[in-house]
Amino acid sequence: GGDYSKLAGGNYSKLAGGNYSKLAGGYDSKLAGGNYSKLAGGDYSKLAGGNYSKLAGGDDSQLAGGYNSKLAGGDNCIIIGDKGSIAKGGLRTVITLVTRNSKYEIESFKSEMVDGKRIKADTFYKLEDGEFVEVN
Repeated sequence: GGDYSKLAGGNYSKLAGGNYSKLAGGYDSKLAGGNYSKLAGGDYSKLAGGNYSKLAGGDDSQLAGGYNSKLAGGDNCIIIGDKGSIAKGGLRTVITLVTRNSKYEIESFKSEMVDGKRIKADTFYKLEDGEFVEVN
């Protein structure tokens, strides 16, 4: 769909929308949206959103968001957020966050696995001075 699309698919769906799109797919879905998109997928989903996107995936999902995205996954996920993003996941989820300088060159990154102790499950984190910091 184009910009401002609203798309919903069942299990094993493949959906792509432009900017400001809202996409929802079931189990094992593949969703891609442009800037300011909202994507929700079930377990084993693959979600990619542009800048200022909101992505939510179930267990064993893979999520990637552009600048200032909000990413939330279940257990055993891989989550990557670009500059200004916040992310949370369930146990055994790996979260990678990136910072950039004023020229938009990658300045630093950090990856952590949610262990339930040092990095808490279902708690949003941001990257600040090269370290994960809880978001209130």
